[in-house]
Amino acid sequence: MFNEAVNSIMQGIEQGVLTPDDVDNLQKAITAGYGYAGKPTDLTYGGVIQTESLETTLKSVTFDMKNLKMWPAISIDKASNLFEQYNRLTSYGSDSAPYLSEGGAPQEEDSTYIRDGQRIVFFGTRRKVSHQMTLVRTTVGDVVAQQAKEGTMHLLKNVEREMYWGHAHFVDALGKQSGQLSDLPSDSIAMNGLLQQLLRGDADEQHRSGDFEGFGSFESIVRDLDGQVLTQDDVEELSVVLLENFGAPGEIHIEPLALSSFVRQFYPQFRSAPGLSNQTVGYDVAKVQTTAGTMDLKPNVFLRPRGRTRDKAVNANCPSQPAAWTGAYAAGAGKLEAGTYNYRVTEVSDFGESSPRDITAAVVVAANNGAVTLSLPTAQAGTKHYKVYRSAIGGTAASAKFIGNYRVGLGSYVDADDKQPGLGEAFMLDMSAECMRFKQLAHLSKINFAIVTTALEFAIVLYGALFVYTPRFNGCWKNVGK
Repeated sequence: MFNEAVNSIMQGIEQGVLTPDDVDNLQKAITAGYGYAGKPTDLTYGGVIQTESLETTLKSVTFDMKNLKMWPAISIDKASNLFEQYNRLTSYGSDSAPYLSEGGAPQEEDSTYIRDGQRIVFFGTRRKVSHQMTLVRTTVGDVVAQQAKEGTMHLLKNVEREMYWGHAHFVDALGKQSGQLSDLPSDSIAMNGLLQQLLRGDADEQHRSGDFEGFGSFESIVRDLDGQVLTQDDVEELSVVLLENFGAPGEIHIEPLALSSFVRQFYPQFRSAPGLSNQTVGYDVAKVQTTAGTMDLKPNVFLRPRGRTRDKAVNANCPSQPAAWTGAYAAGAGKLEAGTYNYRVTEVSDFGESSPRDITAAVVVAANNGAVTLSLPTAQAGTKHYKVYRSAIGGTAASAKFIGNYRVGLGSYVDADDKQPGLGEAFMLDMSAECMRFKQLAHLSKINFAIVTTALEFAIVLYGALFVYTPRFNGCWKNVGK
């Protein structure tokens, strides 16, 4: 039967006469096709008997170890308790006269010590692989090992971010972000990160040296660029402040786009030689020389600031969408320019962030240097704090970007424009072990859960906290332009 059909088609080709059925049969016989877009039964013609080709390596579109900057650089130490303490020496003695008369005795002096500490917090991610999945052949080899690797990267992503921004951007009752412990949720399970500890250390006299009281002023280690691009003058100015605080900074951690804006200021200094081939254009700025020494520039993608809200909650355990809420203009209480602003708010629990709720009506700021008093919704069960997002002047609520965290029960929720939407921070750091460490109660570990189903479950965990022993050896720029 098959031979007769083939002979019929061949005769038609020789005679130049083919029926539509013959043409269709001929196409089926010679067409391979490009596979299928849904299921194996979609295969047609010669595609049915083709072997499929799939590369054996995953092509990742996300970060890898080379993108981590803080985690590889931080010194690691062992913790032995859930609250780790340390002593800080703030003075060798008072400023009494150093002289003594003949036959006399010098003044008695005492050093000044301060006890401080941090809570150890617990990071983790849970993974699950069915037993059946471990038995089938895959392109990645051991599926459990692959999930353990990817779980580790997921955990390190969060640790990297939290070392900069743990408990960051919490707003007080006046709309300021000062890093004070009283601004944080009392039942939070998060870590105190770099920004929070620098802000707190900047305002707390117990973090200052007492040996130079009256010799010059105590300059702030936190500088507000107010949306301007970082300049060489800014770097030099902050380096001198840290040097006068006895710091020895050596690195600047900054988001790539803000660093690009900094580097482009030096393009006019570049010169090329006309007529020469194979020239390299651009200007390489990898270090900055300052009075305090050489600063290595460390672009970090994890310093990109939080932008707009997600449309949906991050998981099913998050709070539901917040209730309706409003806001009102307050004169002379902030840095907001005159204009119309839209806001969004989300609620955050230990499981993550809810979907957003737009403000009931846009807020009109009638004059420059104003603020907005927010009437946030009643918190749902489990909510620890609110995240607030604000638009640019005349912008829609959907375009609003993150401006701050407000703990539940703060009393007064004020937007004074302390953090501008879409702008982040850059840091000048002394990464020595005497200045800061990450103390671990448990290093990165894989914990296997009991098997109660036909699935293998495990967690990747890390227990520890960032300790910035000498905050004033380090510095920060807020609202960095780009």
